[in-house]
Amino acid sequence: MKELNELENTLLEGLTNKYPQFTPHIPHLKVSERKLTGTGMNVELLYEDFNNEVDDTNALFSNGENIAIKGLKEGLSYVIDITVGQITAIEFSTYNEKWDGQLSEYKILEKEE
Repeated sequence: MKELNELENTLLEGLTNKYPQFTPHIPHLKVSERKLTGTGMNVELLYEDFNNEVDDTNALFSNGENIAIKGLKEGLSYVIDITVGQITAIEFSTYNEKWDGQLSEYKILEKEE
């Protein structure tokens, strides 16, 4: 299993700012797989050494930000998948552009009100 990268950690921090009940989850999350889809990437997450009670929370979370990234005209969107009270995945999507999955140069742009 792999560690979360900087962007993944930042997005999960946004989740816990809105939903603090998930804060204890973050140190236990590991990446089981990063799978490119051609126009996005699915980051599958697993827990390591975490014994939290399972609850019935099922949600897709996004703060509505856009992620500006080198090489993509329109950037990335994302959602964080919470299934039965566990954070299971982060799904990145381009706006119909091919993407190589590189996350080295990015900037999170706040949603416009």
